[in-house]
Amino acid sequence: MDRKGILGLIVVVALFGAWQIYYFRRTAEAEKARKEAAIAAAEAEAQKPKTAPAAPPDTASPGTAPKPEIPPESTVEKKTEHLATSSVDYEFTNLGGGLERATLLHHQAEKENRVVLNLFGTIPIGVVTTSAGEYVNLPFSSRVDAGSGTVTFERTDDRQVQLTKTFTLPRYEGLRGKEQLREEYLLKLDLSFTNRGGQPLEIPPYFVHTGSAAPIHKHDQPIYNGFNYFRDGSNKFIGVTWFEGGGFLMFKSSSRPVYPEKPETMSDVRWAGVTNQYFTTLLTPLVDPKAMSDEQVRQRGVAVWARRFGISEEAWREAGHVVNGPTGRLGVDGALGMAGFRLQPGETAARSFQIYCGPREYRRLRELGNYEAEIMDFGIFGIVSKTLLNSMNTLNGWFGSYAWAIVVLTIFIKLLMWPLQNKATASMKKMQALQPKMVELREKYKDDPQAMNVEVMKMYKQYGVNPFGGCLPMLIQIPIFFGFYNMLGKAVELRNSKFFWVQDLSQPDTIFEIPGVGFPVNILPLLMAATMLWSMMLQPKSGDQMQQRIFMFMPLIFIAFCYNFASALALYWTVQNLFSVVQLYVTRNQTAPTLQKVTAPKSKR
Repeated sequence: MDRKGILGLIVVVALFGAWQIYYFRRTAEAEKARKEAAIAAAEAEAQKPKTAPAAPPDTASPGTAPKPEIPPESTVEKKTEHLATSSVDYEFTNLGGGLERATLLHHQAEKENRVVLNLFGTIPIGVVTTSAGEYVNLPFSSRVDAGSGTVTFERTDDRQVQLTKTFTLPRYEGLRGKEQLREEYLLKLDLSFTNRGGQPLEIPPYFVHTGSAAPIHKHDQPIYNGFNYFRDGSNKFIGVTWFEGGGFLMFKSSSRPVYPEKPETMSDVRWAGVTNQYFTTLLTPLVDPKAMSDEQVRQRGVAVWARRFGISEEAWREAGHVVNGPTGRLGVDGALGMAGFRLQPGETAARSFQIYCGPREYRRLRELGNYEAEIMDFGIFGIVSKTLLNSMNTLNGWFGSYAWAIVVLTIFIKLLMWPLQNKATASMKKMQALQPKMVELREKYKDDPQAMNVEVMKMYKQYGVNPFGGCLPMLIQIPIFFGFYNMLGKAVELRNSKFFWVQDLSQPDTIFEIPGVGFPVNILPLLMAATMLWSMMLQPKSGDQMQQRIFMFMPLIFIAFCYNFASALALYWTVQNLFSVVQLYVTRNQTAPTLQKVTAPKSKR
């Protein structure tokens, strides 16, 4: 790249930076207003009076609610019980008879606080109702057996149906390897429905609630926050933005208070859960994955439900979070619908579930046995993301640092690509050597572009030059880049991992914000762009002007991808740029290729 090209690139970068600051300020204000409006709408929806649907219990279908139980007029005192393992402190409540909070003792949020799941939710995990999201705080009697690690809740309704719920803590002390990974964050929930009356009863379809998910850090990406469920062989994700509606032209839709918009009959829902960027709560019916009998399939989920809610700035602050940064945060509640059944007098029906309250950790989730790892949703480059994640975890075990694991993994990938990069460099040098001939052809056929293109391609063939050979390493690195992008944005292992000035590899490496604008200054993405420019300046220049223009904008494209993303991604690309610089310095003194025809031009007749 000549001086004019470098100067032009600097001007483009400066303009891009100014536009980014302007755009950041405008969009931040618009986003704040939009989210505040969404919070107001969500709170208004939650405060609407709840009326009992007209459908009688014996004709209700999944997704429609039979007559709900009416809360007692007397006020029942709230009681909480704590049971804990070495990894999780579980807080149970008698109002709703469920798990109110789960504090992860080995995971840190902001200001030295621990990560708390269902922190902003009002529906305890494991609440059972016939109408999703309604009457979720009915009182239960409770008993605790700390020795066996169980909490049991009981309630009998007006129809003499006794519901007993037993939560059992995991016992993983003494376990090692995959067994410990599987059990550490699991909680078992056993439900039993008993007909205490003298007549047969139809138990209508019911919902078991998953609790809620919300951001836990000021920089958490909202695109990962939402409701998930697994059916038909794939994970379905409903993000918090889905509830806003939107669309384009005639395809616009209004805001949606709940998911699904209309009652929907499903079957074979393997699990449902709520998630933020790095943590999740998953509810899975315990049925043999290979079971195919009608009764066992019916014991899997038959419906899902989700609802968005707003988190006020005051609630965010009271939870110990940093207030500066984006406001108007949103959370989501969820539930899994189960099929109804018939109970004879004195008969008991049992249903069992496992509840996972923990990190979105791929190697842990894949041990759960019901496709729970699909919640990672690595995308079309999933195989690349999984390979990189497993390799990174292995290297971290060797070096004790995720940053150095990324550095070593990047160098290893570049070493594998060394021969290909050398071949691409040689191809670019050949293109550079052909420059004088290219100038001659352009001058000769300046009035006939079509003939010029024919002659140029003929010349490439005669000298054995591939005009796109210099692009091949970049094309191969695109799946690797997006594999890293999808993996590092969800790798909970990176949280709070430090590297020089970087305090958390899962967050941007912001050192300060520009006063009055709030625009963050992140060092690693700037180093990434600088090292990319350095590498571009050392590369041989081909005669392909379009290729040069594409390369000129590459730093801007990568800054857009990496600037407010996990700093681990910028670390990876910076290291690979530096490796390319070293490789170019090593090979720059190699003998320039001689132009020699590999095919003789056909004689004209």
